[in-house]
Order: sequence, then C-alpha cells, then structure tokens
Amino acid sequence: MPVITRTDHDAVATLVLTRPPVNALDSEALDAVGAAIEQVESDPHVRVVVLASGVESVFCAGGDLKFWRRFPAGMARDVSGAGRNVFERIERLRQPTIAAIEGHVIGDGLALALAADLRIASEAATFRVPEAEYGFIPGWGVPGRLRRQMGQALALEMLLTGAPIAASRAHVLGLVTQVVPPGQALAAASRMAGALARKSPLALTWSKRVIRGAPAVGGGDDREWEEECFGHVWGSEDWQEGIEALLSRRAAVFGDRGADRAQGGRR
Repeated sequence: MPVITRTDHDAVATLVLTRPPVNALDSEALDAVGAAIEQVESDPHVRVVVLASGVESVFCAGGDLKFWRRFPAGMARDVSGAGRNVFERIERLRQPTIAAIEGHVIGDGLALALAADLRIASEAATFRVPEAEYGFIPGWGVPGRLRRQMGQALALEMLLTGAPIAASRAHVLGLVTQVVPPGQALAAASRMAGALARKSPLALTWSKRVIRGAPAVGGGDDREWEEECFGHVWGSEDWQEGIEALLSRRAAVFGDRGADRAQGGRR
C-alpha cells in the first residue's frame, strides 16, 4: 500500500497518509509526502489540498523512532531537517491546506497538522507532545509552531507536561479551526475545501502569504508587506471577474489562470 494516496474532486486534492500502525514517518515516508506536495503544487487545476489519515484513530505520530534512532548525535541536524523541509513545503504551498484530524496527534505529528492552514478535528482527537518522557524534544518544528499559534505559556505546558489536550480545549486555544462529531472530520474538511475552491485562487494564495510571510511581531514593516501582497491581486484578471460579478449580482467564475499569477513574494 502506498504511503500517500491522492484523490481529486473538482479542484480539491485529498492526500491520505497511510503507514500503519500509527503513521510514524521514516525517510521514505517523508519522501513520499514531499513528492505528493510537489505534484499538487505544480498542478494548475488544484486549488485546495486536504490532508487526512488512512489509519484508524491516529492522524500522525511523528517520526518513526525505530528508524531515526539509528542516526547518531552528530546527525541531529539531518534528522531535524528531514521532517522540517517537508512540512515547510506544505506551509509554502500556494493552495490553502486543511488537515482533517481523527484520533491522536502525537509528537512531531503535530508539526504536520500545524503546517496546514486550517485544522478540522473530531471530538475524539487528542494532541500530545510526549518527547520529554523519552529524553529529547520535537525536532520537526513543533515548538516554534506551537509558540506562534498559542503563545509561549501554552507551548511550554504542552512540551513540559506532555499531557494530552482534547479537541474541545484545542479549539478554545486556537489549535484547531473547528470540532466535529467523530468520523466527520474528512467530510467537514472536504466541504470547507469545496467552498474555498470556488473563490479566487489568486486571492487565496496571497491571503496565505500575507499572513505566513508577515514580519515577526516587532521585527518588520507589516504595511510594506501587506501593500506588496495587495499589489499582486489588485487589477488582476481575478479582480476584474470578482468586481464584475459583484456589481452584476452573479456568482464569480474564476479560471485556473489565477494560479499562474501566484508567483513571487517572500513566501
């Protein structure tokens, strides 16, 4: 069975990760994820990407320690970079990404979930970072993503205690976008993806980039960056169609041409 399977419906690509028993990732699995991301990035017909699990009760357990433990201390940066590089590619996708989360998200599996732009979790989902119990810390980007998503205090709580966070609390903390009944995460993510796919692909891309590429708090000029992003959409073909549709009181119909313009910028 392939580690990643892809299905396309309209302009939505759904990537399903299946590596039993817990979707723990070795280098081969990371390569498969990276290849799938490269394919959807280059497909002009794909406007939204959904990430899901094909393993019951687990979204992703991070790294496969049976594999990565063979790498000595001198290769720590190689181990860290293996996951980071793939997950950062997900963040940089021009298309919006939605993680459909059923079951457990463990350790650096949380880095995969947080690499997505939006997260829909079932009520049965839990989020846990247990690495301190095993003598190390997450290496694929969990600490920074948690700090940016929830703040330093809550990030420290997750890393230091390793205690699981239920989906309901994760929603309150802003870790997930929406909570749905068990078994409904993928269906809810697909509905949201379908709604996004009807919007301007160019505007979706630059909506992502204006947030993800923004200067750190206190570290840059938000106005300059936002004006640069604004310049990539104002006056575009998608802009013309959207304004005309609004004034004509009809639904806008955006072509795939919007994706062709989604180049440039810092992200």
